[in-house]
Amino acid sequence: MLGLRKRTWIIAGVVAALIGTAAVAGRYHHRGYSPEDRADWATYMVTKRLELNDEQQASFDQIAQSYVELMGTRRSFMSDMAGKAKELAQGDNLTVEAVNELRGEISAEFDRRADLLVPQLVAFYNTLDDEQKAKVAQRLDRMSERAGRRWNRDRD
Repeated sequence: MLGLRKRTWIIAGVVAALIGTAAVAGRYHHRGYSPEDRADWATYMVTKRLELNDEQQASFDQIAQSYVELMGTRRSFMSDMAGKAKELAQGDNLTVEAVNELRGEISAEFDRRADLLVPQLVAFYNTLDDEQKAKVAQRLDRMSERAGRRWNRDRD
């Protein structure tokens, strides 16, 4: 079970990285754009870069729709968690248990979101042909190199 979960996370990470860079690297990087705008831009960029066929496009559209739905609930969840953190910080009896309870709520929300997206990401990734998967791998290599340079620069 652990091996399958690890493999799922790796595949999801690959596809999520591609989706994320398509959405973030484009013109929708700046605040003020709706989740729908960012999902449309990511869909456009992924379709263009990977030359998706109709089946792949439909699979990716499901991911984009789920992203929009999840982002719609993000603001209220973050506001709720910030309020709870503020209450903890202002209280006289801050405990490890209380902080871990809040951390558990955040982890549960992350797991809920992952449970929705991971199967869709894996299904999409499995529709890609070898050439498309190679493009994803190349993209990840470039991202890894940039992250490494940024990491080393920040450490200096």
